[in-house]
Amino acid sequence: MDTVILMDYIAVIEKHQDEHPGTRLGYARHLNKLHPELTVKAWEMRLIKYEAACRNESYEYDDSSDTYTTRIATGEIVMSGEQHRAMLRDYSSHGGTELTGAEIALKYDMPVEHFMAYKRVHGFTHNTVPLTNEQLLGDSEKHIEDLLAARKHNAAQQLYKRERKAIEEDAVKWRDLNYKLNYLKDLPKASKSVPKLKLPVSPTPYALVVCPTDFHWGKYGWEDEVGETYDFDEARKRLMEKTESLVSRLPCAPDKIYVGAGSDWFHVDNDYGATTKGTPQDMCATPAEILITGCRLAREHIDLMRQIAPVEVVMMPGNHDRHSTIALMMYLSAAYEDTKDVAITISSMNRQYLTYGSTLLGFTHGDGLKRSVSLGSLMANEAKKEWGETDHRVWFHGHLHHQRLTEKDGCLIVQMPSLAGHDRYHARSGYTTSTAGLAAYLIDEKEGYIGSLFAPVVHEG
Repeated sequence: MDTVILMDYIAVIEKHQDEHPGTRLGYARHLNKLHPELTVKAWEMRLIKYEAACRNESYEYDDSSDTYTTRIATGEIVMSGEQHRAMLRDYSSHGGTELTGAEIALKYDMPVEHFMAYKRVHGFTHNTVPLTNEQLLGDSEKHIEDLLAARKHNAAQQLYKRERKAIEEDAVKWRDLNYKLNYLKDLPKASKSVPKLKLPVSPTPYALVVCPTDFHWGKYGWEDEVGETYDFDEARKRLMEKTESLVSRLPCAPDKIYVGAGSDWFHVDNDYGATTKGTPQDMCATPAEILITGCRLAREHIDLMRQIAPVEVVMMPGNHDRHSTIALMMYLSAAYEDTKDVAITISSMNRQYLTYGSTLLGFTHGDGLKRSVSLGSLMANEAKKEWGETDHRVWFHGHLHHQRLTEKDGCLIVQMPSLAGHDRYHARSGYTTSTAGLAAYLIDEKEGYIGSLFAPVVHEG
């Protein structure tokens, strides 16, 4: 519903005048339904004033000087033909710009109410073909050709602007990634070997899946505001202690370990301290410190895992760290270039597929999918060969920060928990009921998914 403010009733009258072509009283009643802040009588009085104003308004065109003299209620407006026609083109949707009345008034340095009266006299609307009566009475064919040429020029200009914007956006993304890689190039490589933990040999081979999804390294939560402290120290403590807790509970040594990396491992994704889409975040450090220390911690965590069994790292870009995950991938691939017991999946795809024994494994962060699209159908379509060659299929995803296990479309879907604490957004939104922790999942070489272990975050006191 439009708001009627002082003299703005003229704009309202003109906007709706085609909706009720009846009597003045009938139109007043129609306007009263749309804008009950004025009575029917008040609307009728404004219609009388509007009709009187229109009768006294007119214009003259001087062909010799190409000048328009327009009479409105407040006086005369003298304007050159060139400016008159330019103003018509700018106001018309067919001219390529379709500026508003306020934008026209600003561009041509005239009060808004003067332009509203001016356009009323000359019959300017957004749907008006940008040719004056005088042009149409003259060589209309030439003016129509000029109009078509102008529209082609405007279309070309718009296309150029869009292309330039796309190039500039891509350049920003490239500079951001290059900035991250320059920071990471001096980080040390991983050790070629680490001491192995002695665990009982498993009677049947199995793989372990450990994905610290939604870790949000660099996130900050103040205890007095959100109920718990979450910063670098707390995050690192949770990751390493809960990983060690899971390892201590393993029944025997796995054949290999799949570690999901990324998946909102980093809390922010750029130098502005925001997510990939640009949402500002509460941080405990600068973006550069978050990136560098987060990469070091990822390597430290992988080194802990490789003490148990060979590790394959699967990259899972998240909605908080889509580009930083790529930087992490490039760093880890360089850090473990000379090691035999760590393999890094080099791929920036949102969904990754691996096969272990008779099981097809899918990894994704979990954001961005439409409700109508199922993970099972995606796996069957995107990994057709592997789907046909396996007996079991399991999806692993995060994003929602709590555990869930479902079966759908021939797949077991594992929604993984988060180790992260709360920040202001989560506390204010009430996202505080899930139990934080780290989970590990056992995949038998022949039987597929056979169970899981969970190490919860327990607050003292």
